[in-house]
Amino acid sequence: MKWKILNKGKEKDIIKILLKNRGLKTKKQQQEFVNPKDPHKLTPKEIGISPLQIIKAVRRIKKAIKNKEKIIVYGDYDTDGACATAIIWEVLHGLGANVMPFLPTREEGYGMKVERIEEFAKDKVTLVITVDQGIIANQQVEHAKKLGIDVIITDHHLPGEKNPKALAIIHTTKLSGAGVSWFLAKKFSKPGLDLATIGTVSDVMPLLGANRAIVYHGLSDVRKTKRLGLKELYKMARIIPEKIGTYEIGFIIGPRLNAAGRMDDPMESLRLVCTKDRKRAQDLAQLLDQKNRQRQQLMDQTTIHARELWLKEDGKSVLIFVNHESYQEGIVGLVAGKLMEEFYRPAIIVARGKEFSRASARSIEEFNIVEAIRACADILGPHGGHPRAAGFTVETSKIEILRNRLIKIAEEKLDKEKLAPVLKIDTEIDPQDLNFTLYQQIQELSPFGEGNPQPVFASRQVGVVEAKTVGNGGRHLKLRITSRHSPVTFDAIAFGMASLYSQLSPEKPIDIAYNFQIDEWNGQRRLVLRIKDIRPMETSFP
Repeated sequence: MKWKILNKGKEKDIIKILLKNRGLKTKKQQQEFVNPKDPHKLTPKEIGISPLQIIKAVRRIKKAIKNKEKIIVYGDYDTDGACATAIIWEVLHGLGANVMPFLPTREEGYGMKVERIEEFAKDKVTLVITVDQGIIANQQVEHAKKLGIDVIITDHHLPGEKNPKALAIIHTTKLSGAGVSWFLAKKFSKPGLDLATIGTVSDVMPLLGANRAIVYHGLSDVRKTKRLGLKELYKMARIIPEKIGTYEIGFIIGPRLNAAGRMDDPMESLRLVCTKDRKRAQDLAQLLDQKNRQRQQLMDQTTIHARELWLKEDGKSVLIFVNHESYQEGIVGLVAGKLMEEFYRPAIIVARGKEFSRASARSIEEFNIVEAIRACADILGPHGGHPRAAGFTVETSKIEILRNRLIKIAEEKLDKEKLAPVLKIDTEIDPQDLNFTLYQQIQELSPFGEGNPQPVFASRQVGVVEAKTVGNGGRHLKLRITSRHSPVTFDAIAFGMASLYSQLSPEKPIDIAYNFQIDEWNGQRRLVLRIKDIRPMETSFP
């Protein structure tokens, strides 16, 4: 793993270093970051949304409510999509609109389908509002217009060469799908920020600017939510509501909401967050928890299979491409993410079907995966996404052609010899400078997440006072380390690094990269280091 020290100047104030490392150079930028704006006061211009398009959308929705027209909120099956759908549906339903939510299954596929539009037309639907999708649905929008259905698009994915000719397009790449949905919904009422926050974190949006404002203020709504379904989900996952942060949303709450769409029916997640019935909330929370366990087991099995298959059939290309008929499309994105992290290269996993196959892709920072996929649009069905995550449908007979083309594109863009994960380190620090005051100052920069990562520090030539392997199968390292300049020691945990145990001894120094946190036990508080990387030294202490 390469280390990239971000601070190479003479600045010594750690908080100033952290702010500058996040691109916040002026005093105004830093103040706005530490004290984010109330998201209710954000203007369309600040988030890249056209005010004219909002006016058109609001006017058309009000007309539909007044005339009791049938409205469909057409969402997406992931956590962000379900939250986005719930936000719009709840607000319009509360205003007396004749509105119904619709989330496609993963088998049906991402985005609007012509067949569904025709069904809506037969059911006398006259307005469709897309959420978390629609920005590349040119043909579908044209078909809807022919059938007498107006379409309002709300989306945050990358647009195509031409926007659809929808009645209004509420679009920005600066927010999550739920964030865009919330921004439109607040033109009608004052919806809570809980679902917008969950969608923003779950969709791994950069926690800067408007997204930071939503999450910074919205975490309180998530913790104090009145939604019976979320409360029951917290109980099921053994989460303490008052302690919910971005980690709990990204790794505990979001995956459970996502499990419904990955394993079966995404509407179960929407029902959970919207239900007013406690017994139904309990049943749905239990169901999603069960589906999440099934998802975890299936993901582990598929990851092992895909890994072995790639190493057997290829194992050398700069892009991982694996397809198999046993893969379930609901978890191929997770598997792609696991292989991308392990081998540090773009990964595409295909759930192969008889006639059509569906795939998910995850990519490294150096390679724009959606751009590569769009370069193969001539042999693809529906496709889209972001630079780091995307998906597509392809005729099964064209999988091998597609694989060769994508690998060729990757080879032109990436240098295999330089493919290695980079650990970005904010600054070097001596462990003796770590204290509770610094920890509290760092917490003022939270919430942490994409775009605003937990600060990482490096310390050189630290001593190992004690080392032992711990955990299931002894996979982890537990250390006690000390600075060369101070007798003070710190406990440290290094997950998955037990293989380094034989290289550690009190006589030899090590360089470490780490976060640090407070551990509370039996009323005692202490600082603990969470090791990100260890570099054992060959020479002993002088």
